Amino acid sequence: MKITFKNFSLILLFLIFSNGYSLELCDAFNGVERSDILVKKKRWTGSWDYSVQDVPLEYSSGVMHISKKKKVYTVELELPGGKLPADNVKVNKNKLTFSVDIEGSMVYVALIMDEDSFEGTSDTPDGTFMLVGIRRI
Repeated sequence: MKITFKNFSLILLFLIFSNGYSLELCDAFNGVERSDILVKKKRWTGSWDYSVQDVPLEYSSGVMHISKKKKVYTVELELPGGKLPADNVKVNKNKLTFSVDIEGSMVYVALIMDEDSFEGTSDTPDGTFMLVGIRRI
């Protein structure tokens, strides 16, 4: 009986102190710090505004939608002329790669994320073009 009471007392003390500690942590993570934590958990998922330099106007900007279901990422580009699904989507930490068929030509995209923005390249039959983007809020 004494051992059970002692174990119960230890558990009770642990709960009291851990609760106070978690309250201190919650107070410490305010403002920007809290959103940084959420970004790291989500990484790539969400919507991103992007722009591409030196390409035809209809392809120069759009929204990239990235989702993840059961460890599988999907990418869809939303352009003024419609939506384009991406193929061969791969994510490795802060790097995202995929390909997309634009007017019968394959475009290979490689992006590097830095918190709420990314930059990268798109390799096309007409050359390599720079991309930049920011996360939509």
